[in-house]
Amino acid sequence: MKRIASILILLSLLVLTACGNSGSTEVSKTSDGKEKVKLLLAAEGTAMYYAYVARDKGFFEEEGIEVELLPGKGGSYVVQQVGAETIDLGIIAVNSVLPAWDKGIDIKMVYQVNVTNLFDFMVPENSKVTDIKQLKGKVIGVTDLGSGEVPMVRSILSSAGLNPDQDVTIRAIGAEGTSIITAFEKGEIDAFSGGAHDLISLYGRGFKSKSLLPEEYLSLPSTGIIANGKIMKENPEVVEKVSRAVAKATDFAINDPDAAYAVMKKAVPEQYTDEEIGRLFLDTFIELTKPIEPEKGYGYIYEDAWAKLIEQFSEGDEPVIKNEVNLDDYLDSSLLEKVNEF
Repeated sequence: MKRIASILILLSLLVLTACGNSGSTEVSKTSDGKEKVKLLLAAEGTAMYYAYVARDKGFFEEEGIEVELLPGKGGSYVVQQVGAETIDLGIIAVNSVLPAWDKGIDIKMVYQVNVTNLFDFMVPENSKVTDIKQLKGKVIGVTDLGSGEVPMVRSILSSAGLNPDQDVTIRAIGAEGTSIITAFEKGEIDAFSGGAHDLISLYGRGFKSKSLLPEEYLSLPSTGIIANGKIMKENPEVVEKVSRAVAKATDFAINDPDAAYAVMKKAVPEQYTDEEIGRLFLDTFIELTKPIEPEKGYGYIYEDAWAKLIEQFSEGDEPVIKNEVNLDDYLDSSLLEKVNEF
């Protein structure tokens, strides 16, 4: 009987091992003792240049961690994976995390990368549309239905009295400037919302636009590092190390943009086939990551701006946020002092 019991225990352990350690905060290590970390990015390349610079200039290695960058499936996907504890850390456009907070999912914002809104909501310069309300019955293009601008678009529509599920069509058309321009020319979309990288691609091709973005959305936070609540309780040191490496990389790029350009051109050459546009992309995102108040260091979380963000996304008949969100449960600045010790 003892032997049978031992076999059953062994089988149970094997089953658990086969199922994986989803949600575990135990970080595996390389042969030389470095902690291995997977960092899930909402976008690939220049928009999150600091992650690539941190990897390729050795800032992650300096922190004793080996980081695998997993880019490109949109902010909603990153939030889903971090919320499910299948991935511990991600970098997102902050709008993407709001629906998760609305459901009470324990995801912490631990480092604010960009402190101003990098998204716009616009129409062609010659469009007769001058107000959000005039978009009723029309088609709004976005890069991807899981991308960070979608919650913002829904919030703006709701605030204008439009139902984003009934009064308009939100259509994914990709991030390529030529595709967006073609969609406008063929009448497939009437408006477009995207991030700075999408808009640079458009404007670099001579596209002229006018913005419909309400003024109150201009100063909202836009990008940050998120961590699931479990790793913040059990292994905050890893979060601190990743964040500090990102801070070092941001500082490096601000002080030596030419060196950052060389890193990015090698890391994602397809985004730099047009070197002039590629450099414009990078310079724009480096500018977006410069601290408003340098004395507060990198990653500083402006709680008043977050409160404004919650307020904006709670308005309208079909708001993104339907329940009360206590920001004290989700904004976590506890690591930032150490993060800036370099």
